Amino acid sequence: MTLLSIGRPAEYVDIKSMIFDWQFKCNPHDDGRSPFLVGALDDETIVALNGYMPARIKFQGRPIHSCWSCDTYVSPSFRGRGFGKELVSRVSAAAPVMLGYGISDMSDPIFDKYDWLLHPHIDLLFFHVAEKGLAGRVKNLGSRLTRKRNGSAGSSSTVSHEEGQWFSGEVDALWTESRAGYFSTVERDAAYLNWKYQQHPLNRYTSYSLRSNARLRGVLIARHDPEESVIVDYCGPADDVRAMCELASAAVEDLSHRATKRIRCETTHPAMIEALKRAGFISSRYTSRFRVRSNESAIDPLKDWFLMPGDSDNDMLSQIERHVDSAH
Repeated sequence: MTLLSIGRPAEYVDIKSMIFDWQFKCNPHDDGRSPFLVGALDDETIVALNGYMPARIKFQGRPIHSCWSCDTYVSPSFRGRGFGKELVSRVSAAAPVMLGYGISDMSDPIFDKYDWLLHPHIDLLFFHVAEKGLAGRVKNLGSRLTRKRNGSAGSSSTVSHEEGQWFSGEVDALWTESRAGYFSTVERDAAYLNWKYQQHPLNRYTSYSLRSNARLRGVLIARHDPEESVIVDYCGPADDVRAMCELASAAVEDLSHRATKRIRCETTHPAMIEALKRAGFISSRYTSRFRVRSNESAIDPLKDWFLMPGDSDNDMLSQIERHVDSAH
């Protein structure tokens, strides 16, 4: 924690420690490895590190163990000595498939050097609710008109929403039924979703459940924020655009009612992109990065990935900054 807290306020250490314990000690997809950090030492002091967080994924149709690379950091006084390159070199071989999402400008060239392939098609979309100023009002109107123009017809389905509600075996059954439709994705079983969104030490999430004749058809997960709310995840059929649209529309209604300036979502999944646009989301410029390093035989490691904001720890780290700021 000391290394990651260099130049940070005193409150950062405690908050980051809570995140560390949750992220590296409670992960239900843990593959038993310990420690989760690769470090570099100088006189017995850690001066550089790169975390790797295990994940169970479906990769090109096959279940396989993977790892997310996270918390890449080199002490300012030791930069330029090759520590970062050595860490990424070692982490690159930590699992059959390595993943990185939200990679920083400083680290990205190093990952590129070690054949972490950059995904070229991630869409960032916003539903503008209450943006300020003339330009903001135009954006708000654009989202409302887009939603009205593309709105789906009436439905016999119902959407309920709960905050803090743990996911049950019903969600496991939904994922078991749905997973065949995904080519490459993180396994979204109930244990994973509970860990990621219900056990999180800082953030609170709302789940939106779509049912037809009492049967669960899909689950969407979002985090409310007065400035920028985020749709973070989805569990359900890969090709059910209508279900995704109904869930997104319900999330927009709820998050707007609780007051937010805008709602963000980013994804690689064409069906989800289509559903969000039908619900009034508008495409925007994108700056984040998703990279895949495959140590397996694969024709195209980037093909047909299902990615959502919750797959990244970058969103989580931004929340740490906000909690630190609120402590002052």
